[in-house]
Amino acid sequence: MHQLTGLLATNFGSPSGVTTQDHYTRELWRLSGYFSVPIGLIVLGLITFAIVRYRHRPGEDRKPAQFQYHIPIEATYTIIPLVIVAVIFGVMYNAENHVTKVSAKPSVAITVDGFQWGWRFVYPNGHVQIGTGDYNNINNNNDLPVLVMPSNETVQLHVVSLDVVHTFYVKEFLFNRDLIPGINNTFDVNVTKPGLYPGQCNNICGEYHAYMRFLVDVMTPTQYAAWYANQPACSVTTAGVPGIQNGSCAAINAGADFTGYTQAPKG
Repeated sequence: MHQLTGLLATNFGSPSGVTTQDHYTRELWRLSGYFSVPIGLIVLGLITFAIVRYRHRPGEDRKPAQFQYHIPIEATYTIIPLVIVAVIFGVMYNAENHVTKVSAKPSVAITVDGFQWGWRFVYPNGHVQIGTGDYNNINNNNDLPVLVMPSNETVQLHVVSLDVVHTFYVKEFLFNRDLIPGINNTFDVNVTKPGLYPGQCNNICGEYHAYMRFLVDVMTPTQYAAWYANQPACSVTTAGVPGIQNGSCAAINAGADFTGYTQAPKG
């Protein structure tokens, strides 16, 4: 009983997220557990019963009764799975609608550009946070590009791929979204707990895919407002380079020219 209580308390092994949207994901996972655990126990029980009850015994040549049809059993194992699938589909449909819902008036809108092999975060005033990981040390978190956002506010992220397919993934958000060339992908996130969260590309995108990491710095709304006010329009903050560099709105909006903003891959 204690083990079962512990299993339920951990949402059947699912981690707890830090956004308002992850509630629906966890509920869907929990519902699947409510169905799968009893079904698994029933199946294992029936297998064990059949093995023990109908095992061959020395000197016994009894032939089991032969049945061609058993309508009640066949109807039961057809209808019950259909009902379960229908229930899970309904909950999944509801969860997807809530998780993918996009606000018409988000508090903050940020463009997330993914490229081989780094990230560029463009804010409403044109300020840019850009960079790649340390190709010489995959464990170095000091030189990662940083996505800054406020907590407890709707932040809308417009994710864009500048070359191949990438995936925006933050484990604590219980969410990822593909960046597909030519596809307009936008989603909202509302993080309830300030903190520093690691993120990464979750789709194999080339030779240095493993180094395509970033950090999400979630501040209180007051801290974020102060931070944003100190970022000059069309300025650039490069990962691993202290201070803010002068930029150009035209250059920033031009596309994938990252000269001077990214680290060179190791030779």
